[in-house]
Amino acid sequence: MTITFDPHDPQHLYDGVPFDHLARVRLERPVCPTPKGAWYLSRFDLVEAALKDIETFRADLSAYSGLNSVDDVPNEELFLSELQEPTHGEVRRLYNATFGSHRVNKLEPLIRQICDELVDAMVQADVADLHRDYAMVIPGLVMTHIMGLPDDTPAKFNEWSEDGTILKRPCSPDVGPGNHGLQNLFTEQLAQRRALPEMPNDVFRTLSEARIDGKPLTDQQIVTQLHFMVQAGVHTTRGLLTHLVERLLLDRAVFDQLRAHRHLIPNFIEESLRHDSPVQRTTRRCTGEVEVGGVPLTPGDRVEMGIASANRDEDKYDDPETFRLDRPQPRAHLTFGAGSHVCPGATLARLEAVIAVETLLDRVDRMETIDSVHYPPLPGNLGHDPIPARVIALK
Repeated sequence: MTITFDPHDPQHLYDGVPFDHLARVRLERPVCPTPKGAWYLSRFDLVEAALKDIETFRADLSAYSGLNSVDDVPNEELFLSELQEPTHGEVRRLYNATFGSHRVNKLEPLIRQICDELVDAMVQADVADLHRDYAMVIPGLVMTHIMGLPDDTPAKFNEWSEDGTILKRPCSPDVGPGNHGLQNLFTEQLAQRRALPEMPNDVFRTLSEARIDGKPLTDQQIVTQLHFMVQAGVHTTRGLLTHLVERLLLDRAVFDQLRAHRHLIPNFIEESLRHDSPVQRTTRRCTGEVEVGGVPLTPGDRVEMGIASANRDEDKYDDPETFRLDRPQPRAHLTFGAGSHVCPGATLARLEAVIAVETLLDRVDRMETIDSVHYPPLPGNLGHDPIPARVIALK
């Protein structure tokens, strides 16, 4: 019987990812076929090498947009990770201007205020939802501030995250030009800023004043990159924060250990990123003939980078299935990617995560589960299920 793995199986949202099967895949067929005709890379060394080889493996997020291939996406609608060099490097520098550590660290007081206000509301509620009332809210509020958007924007971000709009593009078959709510918001905001005597010094201005290959970005290119910033900085960070708060709820020993040893909080974040990878796979398109793990690949082949599997590779980690706070080199995982395409928002995601956890430890005596509730599995693969809890304040 041929070993296969379906990284898109919706049942994983309810039953959890079958990591026991992935262990067999890594051992017996580390490059295995998927039911949809792609190749799934399962071992750490294979995934890391492929992520770094951007010439052979081109990022392709088209499937999430309802398309067959990145080749079906107009150039102006290509997200950052899909852009090829040297354009990718030039656009990435614009991201760094907004999400570099020198900018991100200044956001700490704002993030602490946001988390404190959210905890204020949760401890007053009979039952709070750690997902919808906390983890989901934080990245949307932070990104709204960074971009200088209207106060009602975070709720829209959440709506578009839940209904899938955040993954679609105007070229998606079920969308069409002028019908993409998130991109329409950015188009309107861009026009409003240009109508001012001077544009505010924010990301809109950074992108508007940029020159790529000696030319300014078109309005659609600007809107596309703003869209991707939200997709990567709100949608996926929400997954990380959701996993963190659910583990704190379900594992009282971890909660108590972190309260007693605050220096372990960064380790907790990294172990969650490894063990409970919020992004469990990412897709690449093979651009030439290459052999990976003994399997010959041809141009056009779709390759699923099995990040969740790689992050539990027995050849890379001791006792990989155990959630541990004492791992050496805790950042040695692939959740933020590898090489020149490593996630430009990693610094911001980590800061939001640390402050979100610190605030709970500072303000909350304990969090109690609700009887008869089925809690989503960890990792939840960016699921949208509620995480109800009684949040008891410290006195």
